[in-house]
Amino acid sequence: MKFLTDGMLGKLTRFLRIFGYDTIYANDLEEFFHVNPVPDEKLIDYAKKDDRIILTKDYPLYKSFFEKSIYLEGEGVYNYLIQLKEKLSLDFKFNIEKARCSICNSRLKKIEEKELIKELVLKNTFNHYDEFFQCINLQCKKIYWYGTHIIDIISRLKKKFDFD
Repeated sequence: MKFLTDGMLGKLTRFLRIFGYDTIYANDLEEFFHVNPVPDEKLIDYAKKDDRIILTKDYPLYKSFFEKSIYLEGEGVYNYLIQLKEKLSLDFKFNIEKARCSICNSRLKKIEEKELIKELVLKNTFNHYDEFFQCINLQCKKIYWYGTHIIDIISRLKKKFDFD
């Protein structure tokens, strides 16, 4: 299942990527289409060509492509996640090996030799964690690890919405 999120859903985009869902953010397509903001018709065409479900808070966009879009109501990323769990039965079990880069949506690869990224993370992070992953996009190369930020997200999901 692949998604395209509208410009109002940046935080949701990052969360979906963290949980391994291939998610394109509308604002990231501005360079691709050479227009800011990207018009709804172009988003719909992109979603059709790439077989993506549009996630939106924009009711006119939803109505224009209702057959393959989800209108998210209310506010807050955890609210949106519960709506997606209910509507699409999405799984929010974290597995860093399936996670995507929260910045560019590329896959991650495991760092086999921890020493290779010593200069790319804080000293405390390097000393405290043994397993690191890196974005495969050569323009991005962001480093990831199973840290307290992930534990916090999982804890909030479990507490607020009784996720497993």
